[in-house]
Amino acid sequence: MTVMKVVEWPAKVLETKSVDVTEFNDELRQYVRDMNETMDEANGIGLASNQVGVAKRVIVIHIPHQESRYKDQEEEKLEPWHNKRWVFINPVITKKAGIIRWQEGCLSFPEIYEFVDRAAEVWVTAKDENGQEFEVHANGLFAVCIQHEIDHIDGIVFINRMGKLKSSIVRKKIAKRKRLEAAESVET
Repeated sequence: MTVMKVVEWPAKVLETKSVDVTEFNDELRQYVRDMNETMDEANGIGLASNQVGVAKRVIVIHIPHQESRYKDQEEEKLEPWHNKRWVFINPVITKKAGIIRWQEGCLSFPEIYEFVDRAAEVWVTAKDENGQEFEVHANGLFAVCIQHEIDHIDGIVFINRMGKLKSSIVRKKIAKRKRLEAAESVET
């Protein structure tokens, strides 16, 4: 397997609408394994294909169940989607319900975390890496993650889902970090 490089914003591929997958073969299955390995290596819970520089409609998700870290903290409810590797190829959200506000992060925006409003529940149809069609009903963090990753393959980055002020602050923070990184690389 291969760990691929995660592309960071403002790379253009992150804001490029991805194309449908039409061939379901061994090459695609290997690519999905590589995406899962890349996501795991980066300590992510979701990864879209354009985050590794390929504008195809492929998403992988794996959300481990977390036990409470503190005695007085309520235990997270174990959901059927926990601890399972999900592959969504050519996913389409067919229905949405409710609103949930969740603090999101993104592998393509290191160290940036911000609250984003999403649908609390989504129904999605997709294909797996073998071309088998399936439908899933997602809630909670799973729904948030699916919407975040589908946004990626639609060319939408999560800072576009923030308010104008917060988005502006994040963009400035990233620009400053890039300038500092460039200055450090010149010094070494």
